[in-house]
Amino acid sequence: MRHGCSSVTGDRLRLWLWGVALFAGQLNCSSICAEDDLEFFERKVRPVLVKHCYECHSADSRKLGGGLLLDSRDGVRQGGDSGPAIEAGKPEASLLIKAVRYQDDASNMPPQGRLSDQAIADLEEWVRR
Repeated sequence: MRHGCSSVTGDRLRLWLWGVALFAGQLNCSSICAEDDLEFFERKVRPVLVKHCYECHSADSRKLGGGLLLDSRDGVRQGGDSGPAIEAGKPEASLLIKAVRYQDDASNMPPQGRLSDQAIADLEEWVRR
């Protein structure tokens, strides 16, 4: 290693490259933010939905629970019998978040037991984004 040089790897390298592309006019902030949000969803949110929700809330469900599809963007936006599952940017107002927090006895989800605090926090962050 040469003196005065630092090693730039992983996330730092990606951020540096995005900064260069942004400065050069090849990217805009919305594409960077969207990329980060998609990565967060795929890494943190989709696995929770697949493991705990899709059995009852996907196009492949034998019986669709509450008319709610969580395996597509349109399904989440449209919501089910009770209305939209999420309100973008507003976890406190989102039915999905209320259900996984077990705030309303009638709609506690998943019914087999409460999600971990980390899984709930990840869902809240997803809605916030």
